[in-house]
Amino acid sequence: MSLRSFGILLLSGSALAATQAAAQTEAPAAALAAEATGQSGNDIVVTALRRSTTLQDTPISISAIGGEALNRIGATSINDYFRQVPNLQVEGNAPASRRITIRGVRSAGEATVGLYYDETPLTGPGGTTADAGSTNPDINLFDVERVEVLRGPQGTLFGAGSMGGTIRMIYNKPDATKIAGAMEVQGTVTKNGDPGFYAKGMINLPIATDVLALRVVAYKENRGGFIDVPGLKRENVNDVRSWGGRVMLRFTPDDNLAITASANYQRNELDGPTNYNLSLGAYNSTVESIARNNDRLQLYNLTLTYKLPFNATFTGSASTYNWDLLRNSDYTKTLRGSRTNATSCRNYVGVASCNASQMATYSAYVDSRLPGMLYQPLALKAWIYEARVSGSLLNDGISYTLGIFHDDRQDRADSQVAKADANGNLITPLDLTAWRIVKTSVKQTAFFAELSVKPVHALTLTAGTRRFSYDKTVFGQVQISNYITQSYVGPPSTVDASAKGWVHKFNASYDFDRDFMVYATASKGFRPGGANNVPGLTNTLVAYQPDSLWNYEIGAKTQWFNRMLTLNAAVYQIDWRNMQVSGRSANGAFSFLTNAGKARIKGAEIEATLRPVEGLSLNTALGFVDAKLTEDQLNSGLAATGSTGLKGDRIPYIPQFTLSLGGDYRWSLSDKLHGTVSANLTHSAGSYSEFRPTYTFYRRNSAYENVGMRAGIETDNGLTLQLFVQNLFNTDKPIQLSSSIGDPDSALTLQPRTFGIMARKTF
Repeated sequence: MSLRSFGILLLSGSALAATQAAAQTEAPAAALAAEATGQSGNDIVVTALRRSTTLQDTPISISAIGGEALNRIGATSINDYFRQVPNLQVEGNAPASRRITIRGVRSAGEATVGLYYDETPLTGPGGTTADAGSTNPDINLFDVERVEVLRGPQGTLFGAGSMGGTIRMIYNKPDATKIAGAMEVQGTVTKNGDPGFYAKGMINLPIATDVLALRVVAYKENRGGFIDVPGLKRENVNDVRSWGGRVMLRFTPDDNLAITASANYQRNELDGPTNYNLSLGAYNSTVESIARNNDRLQLYNLTLTYKLPFNATFTGSASTYNWDLLRNSDYTKTLRGSRTNATSCRNYVGVASCNASQMATYSAYVDSRLPGMLYQPLALKAWIYEARVSGSLLNDGISYTLGIFHDDRQDRADSQVAKADANGNLITPLDLTAWRIVKTSVKQTAFFAELSVKPVHALTLTAGTRRFSYDKTVFGQVQISNYITQSYVGPPSTVDASAKGWVHKFNASYDFDRDFMVYATASKGFRPGGANNVPGLTNTLVAYQPDSLWNYEIGAKTQWFNRMLTLNAAVYQIDWRNMQVSGRSANGAFSFLTNAGKARIKGAEIEATLRPVEGLSLNTALGFVDAKLTEDQLNSGLAATGSTGLKGDRIPYIPQFTLSLGGDYRWSLSDKLHGTVSANLTHSAGSYSEFRPTYTFYRRNSAYENVGMRAGIETDNGLTLQLFVQNLFNTDKPIQLSSSIGDPDSALTLQPRTFGIMARKTF
């Protein structure tokens, strides 16, 4: 019997044995998708509507993952749990270099998913490509109360960047009634890779009973690398080190007022590339230069909530964050690809046309700049303010939210091409081949409102709107000419872009009874436009416009068999117009954004949780997405190329089907000791790296499965011990494949089979 067959048999046998077990526990284990605030699964309180509602009474497609559920699967980042959420996709395997997609709404540009940490939306820097959506912070999930994943446009309440959906990380808050704490350590061993570990701790201290409390979190994590670079005789170059913490102070002088101040710090260091190249086989990279990538995030927030008369609550929030990043990537193949370029040669030599001798001189110059590295320090600073009032009237016959939002964001990117030595190490002080600066300033203000009324007891009608306006300024200047990629010193350039507009939402829900609700939604999402700062770009392509979409959705939230089974489902259609798409400069060295084409996305998601006996929870999540262009991606200034998407092409990197199956069982071993076992299987269908099947760099991403299992014991005094395995069948096929002249057949894969042990103590 193969290892895969044995594992599937073991997974099935565990579920069957758990179903038949007669053992009883003090409290049933909650399912992954039905656990959030420590309440029973059917009464989870979420704040997706900017006011407190239970999960099953919230008429949108939403998943809520609680802190205990995150602990059970060992999740410390979004990359550890996204496969258990239907129609949620994450690309990339490096801290701060991940693109998040919901419901197939994927393209370059500003983020299509809003990412919130408590009250603060975090957005990455635009950099030289204006592709802020490719950079998302990933703060450690220790001591998190819950994660909410809201699918579909959330523009009225959560603004720009939420056109595909919103993800909200809700932290545990300081508790002024008791001393509490938690400690957690974990060690892992990865097949043909480096070991890993983490250590985390939390302490909650009442300073003045019932009035003032302090909560402190600290953590350090090392994820062992497994990517080798044979050409440079380097092994396990994708080691990741992370450390940071959080301090929260909460002041509650009475039942009406709460003031919470928080400070977050996190630093990540990545030693080398996370992708490998198919030409050398699994886990082997062809890069010719390596340098460390790192980022440092500092986030500060002050939030005030005050209960007003007439059942209303005021919430005010002020946040600021500084995010400094250093990105390094091998640039050798891109430079080498232009060593015989006629245009580059004549500009380097300074002649109308290069002869053979001059071409040899130019080629020798290119060779002298190899190996080369793209060295990019980036810095972002943002100030964010929001004030809103939420409440209800007439015995909840009317519910409302009114608010104002302001965002002021500045970022700078220094795009430098630096020389590395023969061993692939960055030469310091920097020996620069090129240097270009791009600065982006974005100021955005919005007013929003949402109103729900109940004309009859079972029917709720909701309408929401948001008025937004923004100004974006992009400054750029080349400091050192790059004759190889045709970027030349010149005067600085500044381009302004601004826009105003509305987004709307309409929702109707009907409660047949307490366990059966249906709803329908029509909602609009949008992203800001902007301006490119790319050498040699034609004037018609400098500015690009906002894009927007409408989402039409019907869904049902149901519970059956005395709430033993929870079954939620939704189907939707998204019509996307004026898409922001990525283009390439004539020499292939630079990317830019423009607007072209339309798309239609049809899909569905289903989530189910079954608790057949006490202590056992079985859950499944299915996602279906059919995302295709309905119009050619062409405009008057964008020339058709082999990569240009045409009507009928599928949106890249979006699998048509995803599946998650999980089981969690907890039983009594004695009066004070309990056993736990859990298993999870996820499956993702294949996808494609480009729009056009005939394009030279079009690649298919294979379907893949991932199986993880955990077993452990829990004591009544807060001690938990677990043994676990991730990627049980050691799947090494590419799950994300891309190809270009500078990085041919670059593949991302799952971490190889990893065994680990975890210990946690709470008090």
